[in-house]
Amino acid sequence: MLMRHPTIAAAAASAASFLLLMIAADGQAATTTPPSPPPAAIGNYCKPRERDALLAFKEGVTDDPAGLLASWRRGGGQLQEDCCQWRGVRCSNRTGHVVKLRLRNDHAGTALAGEIGQSLISLEHLRYLDLSMNNLAGSTGHVPEFLGSFRSLRYLNLSGIVFSGMVPPQLGNLSNLRYLDLSRIRLSGMVPFLYINDGSWLAHLSNLQYLKLDGVNLSTVVDWPHVLNMIPSLKIVSLSSCSLQSANQSLPELSFKELEMLDLSNNDFNHPAESSWIWNLTSLKHLNLSSTSLYGDIPQALGNMLSLQVLDFSFDDHKDSMGMSVSKNGKMGTMKANLKNLCNLEVLDLDCRLEYGNIMDIFQSLPQCSPSKLKEVHLAGNSLTGMLPNWIGRLTSLVTLDLFNNSITGQVPSEIGMLTNLRNLYLHFNNMSGTITEKHFAHLTSLKSIYLCYNHLKIVMDPQWLPPFKLEKAYFASITMGPSFPRWLQSQVDIVALAMNDAGINDTFPDWFSTTFSKAKLLEFPGNQISGGLPTNMENMSLEKLYLKSNQIAGLIPRMPRNLTTLDLSNNSLSGPLPLNIGSPKLAELNLLSNRITGNVPQSICELQNLHGLDLSNNLLDGEFPQCSGMSMMSFFRLSNNSFSGNFPSFLQGIPSGTQLGTLYDQNHHLYDGNDGLCGPPLQKSCYKSDASEQGHLMRSKQGFDIGPFSIGVVMGFMAGLWIVFYALLFRKSWRVAYFCLLDKVYDEFLQNLPSKFGAPNLKVLIMCHNHITGQVPGSVCKLKNIKIFDLAYNFLEGELTNCFRMPNLYFLQLSHSRFSGEFPLRLPAIRSLTFLDLAFNNFHPRNFHGALPVWIGDMESLRYLQLSHNFSYGDIPLNITNIDSLQYLNNLAGNNISGSIPWPL
Repeated sequence: MLMRHPTIAAAAASAASFLLLMIAADGQAATTTPPSPPPAAIGNYCKPRERDALLAFKEGVTDDPAGLLASWRRGGGQLQEDCCQWRGVRCSNRTGHVVKLRLRNDHAGTALAGEIGQSLISLEHLRYLDLSMNNLAGSTGHVPEFLGSFRSLRYLNLSGIVFSGMVPPQLGNLSNLRYLDLSRIRLSGMVPFLYINDGSWLAHLSNLQYLKLDGVNLSTVVDWPHVLNMIPSLKIVSLSSCSLQSANQSLPELSFKELEMLDLSNNDFNHPAESSWIWNLTSLKHLNLSSTSLYGDIPQALGNMLSLQVLDFSFDDHKDSMGMSVSKNGKMGTMKANLKNLCNLEVLDLDCRLEYGNIMDIFQSLPQCSPSKLKEVHLAGNSLTGMLPNWIGRLTSLVTLDLFNNSITGQVPSEIGMLTNLRNLYLHFNNMSGTITEKHFAHLTSLKSIYLCYNHLKIVMDPQWLPPFKLEKAYFASITMGPSFPRWLQSQVDIVALAMNDAGINDTFPDWFSTTFSKAKLLEFPGNQISGGLPTNMENMSLEKLYLKSNQIAGLIPRMPRNLTTLDLSNNSLSGPLPLNIGSPKLAELNLLSNRITGNVPQSICELQNLHGLDLSNNLLDGEFPQCSGMSMMSFFRLSNNSFSGNFPSFLQGIPSGTQLGTLYDQNHHLYDGNDGLCGPPLQKSCYKSDASEQGHLMRSKQGFDIGPFSIGVVMGFMAGLWIVFYALLFRKSWRVAYFCLLDKVYDEFLQNLPSKFGAPNLKVLIMCHNHITGQVPGSVCKLKNIKIFDLAYNFLEGELTNCFRMPNLYFLQLSHSRFSGEFPLRLPAIRSLTFLDLAFNNFHPRNFHGALPVWIGDMESLRYLQLSHNFSYGDIPLNITNIDSLQYLNNLAGNNISGSIPWPL
């Protein structure tokens, strides 16, 4: 967590670098690269035994993408065989012995692969060994025990090598070691387990100054503070993500009084903060306790740590997909510690840590020293109330002020404009009000990022005002900035991201728009009243995402920026045809919903091979959609309410058996409705002019079922009972819902079997209810691993339901009124994500039931809606149905032979 902020990262790097330089200087006092001309003394060449050891090590390297060891070879003369000249090798200028081996990998894709060969044991005088960030775990995956034989070693860095198993206690023999780094980088997926069972060997490293074991499991080393206390030379200790259980052990006397940096982040201490011995480490300059689950008020003892420069007490408040917090602990009370005397404090990070507090009280507890050294204040996500103090301008060194997501009220004090070093201002998602004027920005010459969105603020500037800053990121969503397009933005030529959603702009795009924002990657202006045409010369911009929905933009769509991936122009008044070449080959999302675009869709749309979302609905488009190929990433495709005709696009005709589309239908309306001339699968309207359709029509006629007379009969019957239907619709809500669902569906005679092959691995929604589908559900449905909604209700299916329900993302399963029979699918309880299950009006055989409901129904922990009526089941309702805490609707068990009592507390 220390690396999360620039000031923290710089300070941490500075401390580590200073220590490293001291160690390196001590370890290399006699270690220099030999001069180009060969020295006269033969002792200045590397020793043959050590050269052979290095060559043997090279034999154990199976991959060297960057050619790091290319200079390691025999032959070519005495100079080339001199291992002291090899890359990564350093020898003593006095003895010729190898004393340093640095093969660290600093770039992705260039790591050495293989193992750390035991031949290195011949380098008896080695003082410095750095093999970090390589793939040298070997076949065993263990840290080599022989590394404990290097008695002269002062620096050992094996970080980033994915070792597993126990760290060998033989490393405790390295009594001269100053620097030890066995930390592990964070990888996705399963990562091998590296652990220390007994940390007593660490106490033997009596000269150790730098210890970094991030990611090494220390859960069984309960006395880890006592071990550290036995190494008085320690200056830097980093034990992040080590599964440490507590930091409140009794330490009567602290021996490591020279400790300057301590990182214990991401450990589950889960005890009161004030009970820890950490607050007695008054020599600390950097303290990282982020995400440690400590609770209670921040202790008063913090105010005695006068050397402290960086305090990171934040909590990683994880969010779910809806942006809601899922953290259950780690919150503390409020800020009671008095920090007024911490004159060296530069960074204070309490993000998402406090349960409550007043912003004025917290600012009054900050260091009051003059001049102030405080550079970063992070108080985001703490439910803070109150108003900002007017004297905030005294914090003259402030670089970052982050008050995001609190409940701060009142005005933004104009004194904030005195912070000449301020680069980042985050005030978004609060309840602040009032007007922002030039005075608020008067001296903010360093400002780069400003987030004011979702407050009740208004920005009013003199049209001639010239800002003293060059912004890179500016988020003004919901902030009133209109009605005119702000002229002061013309000077912001370094903008990378700008959001002005719902900003009250009632104007046209200025002629400087494309030039000023030429570096921008993201521009957002939804929900304004911008009129006129789109900006000119947009093709020369660097834009990647452009959101202009819900404005009054008119005219033609011009050529767009080449790097554009997302374009949202929905709900405007654009007209004319689509451009023959939109100019954005990387386009992935194109939304032109609800405009007045006319003409045909150009064939060039097929060149957008990255396109996965296309919405052309509610326009005036006509003709046949181009027959594209290779658009394999398409997952959302909507054409509704146009005048398309002809065959449905061939690259989508396989739906639901095709490979392109991941979303066929949404619950509100058809994605393709309103195109009366459009036909062919997946639509239920057949293209009768095609050979296949003619054959199907003839086949149905031979079977004695003629479409025409049938349809006429339906219409006549409907008209005869129209007044009854209207009367019922006025008084029966369920009839109204059913009626409008009926209007939403295309009731053509879809008399065909389900396709035998479902080749749509990305399919998420499959809704084919209210058709005349016959036959069995094919086994290939088992391969729809991404399916979320599956609806085949009201069809004429037969046979047993396929027994392969292993769909981890499925949450809606609707198979009612489909005439299924046979055994109930045994795999269904494996769908833990299922929230809606309707199997009513089928003929499932009761053999698999131990009662009216399957006994495993209690294992479906997410289920909310359950409907199993009319399935000829018998017996009692199983007791374990009461285990489903989420169940809200047990809707109708009629049509079964249920007996016994209703389980309590159902």
